[in-house]
Amino acid sequence: MFRNLSLIQYKCQMPNIMNTISAFLSTGSHQVLIGLSFRKKQVWICLFIFLLITIAGCVNAPHPSSPKRLDTDPNPRLFIVILDALKRKTLMESIDALPNFKAVIKGPNSNYPYVYFENVLVSIPSSSKPSNTTLLTGVYPLRHGVPQTLWFDRKTEKVVTLTSISQRRTINILNKTDTDTIFDFAHRSGKSSMAVATQVTKGIDPSDWIKQSVHIWGQAFCINLFKDQNPIPDGAHLDRRTTKGLLNGYLYSFSDGLKGKLRTNQDIPDITVLHYIGMDIFTHYPRRFMVKENWTVDAIQKWYLQNVLDIELGKIIAFLKEKERFENTLFFFLADHGQTRIIEHIDEAVFTQRLADKFKIMGRRCPPPKADLVVMPGAGTKTLYIRNRRDATWMSPPRLLEDVKPVVDVLIDINGVEQYLNAILVARYPGERDENPKHSGRSGELNAYWFFNPDTYRQSHRRDGDFLDALEPLARLDELVGKPLKAADMFCKDFSRENIPDIILINKPGYYFTPDKGKYAHHGGIYANDAYVSFVVSGPGMQRFSDHPQVITRQIDTVDLVPMAAHLANIKIDKPIDGVNRLLEIK
Repeated sequence: MFRNLSLIQYKCQMPNIMNTISAFLSTGSHQVLIGLSFRKKQVWICLFIFLLITIAGCVNAPHPSSPKRLDTDPNPRLFIVILDALKRKTLMESIDALPNFKAVIKGPNSNYPYVYFENVLVSIPSSSKPSNTTLLTGVYPLRHGVPQTLWFDRKTEKVVTLTSISQRRTINILNKTDTDTIFDFAHRSGKSSMAVATQVTKGIDPSDWIKQSVHIWGQAFCINLFKDQNPIPDGAHLDRRTTKGLLNGYLYSFSDGLKGKLRTNQDIPDITVLHYIGMDIFTHYPRRFMVKENWTVDAIQKWYLQNVLDIELGKIIAFLKEKERFENTLFFFLADHGQTRIIEHIDEAVFTQRLADKFKIMGRRCPPPKADLVVMPGAGTKTLYIRNRRDATWMSPPRLLEDVKPVVDVLIDINGVEQYLNAILVARYPGERDENPKHSGRSGELNAYWFFNPDTYRQSHRRDGDFLDALEPLARLDELVGKPLKAADMFCKDFSRENIPDIILINKPGYYFTPDKGKYAHHGGIYANDAYVSFVVSGPGMQRFSDHPQVITRQIDTVDLVPMAAHLANIKIDKPIDGVNRLLEIK
């Protein structure tokens, strides 16, 4: 109740409250209590204590700072809105059916000078955790330390997962690798910030981090169970709660959202990162009628944009206009990866069991020192770690012919592999192993892996020499999937020495490792539908930086977000990053 009272109400009521208490104390409170029963005395004492606590809260309530003159503020307020799993071009292709997105991107009279980057490449493979970490740090996974959602740490001999109730594991890794986020750069530049429903929050004050909780996800599970008879979280509920968290905070959160910031600071944060995760879940598990009618992924996402996200954006616009803050805002709309319709589900259990027939797989019954292999869950790609069985250690590179070749020999004979497998990557360990195969690959960055040609090897006698001949330069991967995807270069920017897999399996487009045959679409591959997204910079504040709309078809990377956002918000990037400010290249 007191949270909703204005400071003016507090100040008006305080003199009367203080006078009442003074009179009570001056007449001798002990006389008032004479003649009352013990229980009534307890009630009076409790009321008195409650009144004192209330007054203390009034006295210590935050006082608003002097109102800022918006017309003289040189810096717009930035909203970085991550639309999880939104495919490239989907937003702009359906913009006329999205009144609120259109109002922010094109303006009321189509007069906003937005910048639309049509071809933006995410971290490859297109996994959520590394992609989002790359987005908000401006560096590739090799530097920020989050190569996948799950991986094996060869040094500690443990599987690392980023899923936790506290949602701090990504933060801990960034601290360990000394990697800064957009929030770190903003803080050192004297800028305020807020994060809503994102786990990449190193550098932000805990009171400015509005997290989603088990409570909200539990609600989402129940809603979808009753509405669609599917025990999967309802993406729309998660996104609606995300908007509510942004504007109001949650009941169990110490942050008040934008309304609280206005109440205490008379302004909204300089930069707000807002992550809508619902589209990713909804595309994985669309409504049953969509599955029955064989909807395309594009149609599913356009439906969700129109029926959920556009409405949520409208709530934000209405709030900003009511508080006279809309004209001073900029919006970044982008995604962390795309999404592809599943052609075939590959049963991971069958795949792993086939390997377990020949090798000891790390698990509950086989601890790391005794295991030969660690087989990680996958999607469009799958990683395997191989122990050097001679040295009995995970940090020593496995021997190419004695340890790696036997695993490959089993892999290519697993039922179905020939149908869905497109390529195999084999770790090189340059400078640590003596093998000097015929095809040693390029020098420099591309030395992290060889491209192994399974078709060539399958048709050979599978002798040691045949295995070495099947190792080709990693540049062959670019020939296979297309040079614009920069897949060879990206794989060399993913893993450090402590977490590099020995074998990476790359499936054909649409073939995913997933035990859940109810999943309709997926990501985690290296092809265009998974790896390309769009990126729009828009809003009324863009008129300060540009005078006409621009569509940029030249390819950039999501790693470029941080320097571009910093440029528009007058944030200093005081540490080297991989991203480039592409706005400086635009005329």
